[in-house]
Amino acid sequence: MTNVAEARRIVAAVRELGVRDFCVCAGSRNAPLIAALAAERVTTFFDERAAAFFALGRIKRDGAPVAIVTTSGTAVAELLPASIEAYYSGLPLILITADRPPRFRGTGAPQSIDQTALFGPHAATDIAQWNRAMPLHINVAFEEPLIDE
Repeated sequence: MTNVAEARRIVAAVRELGVRDFCVCAGSRNAPLIAALAAERVTTFFDERAAAFFALGRIKRDGAPVAIVTTSGTAVAELLPASIEAYYSGLPLILITADRPPRFRGTGAPQSIDQTALFGPHAATDIAQWNRAMPLHINVAFEEPLIDE
């Protein structure tokens, strides 16, 4: 499956969960996700932490899940405070994070922190078993070239 096709699949899956708003912090690694969001309702941000707390406000206002989309590495770590807030408040925050291929983990490659367990108990990672009473983390590894369609 191409990167862009995988990104479209993820966007469709979260739309089925009720997501109508996407908060996006653009970066090179999440380019396939940005391409897949071309027809969606997107609010863009420069700062991941601000975007995540904005998303929490939207969830509280609208009563529906909101997705935040980030690039890889330390950008993902910026989502942790809002994830903890959402966890203890029972809010359906969806964290969609772009990642480098798994073979880069533990190698010292730039922006290759282990994102898979970064949120620990403060976010579910199985979309099929997500109960909407806590954040959901969807981490997607993209190969080069990023835009492959």
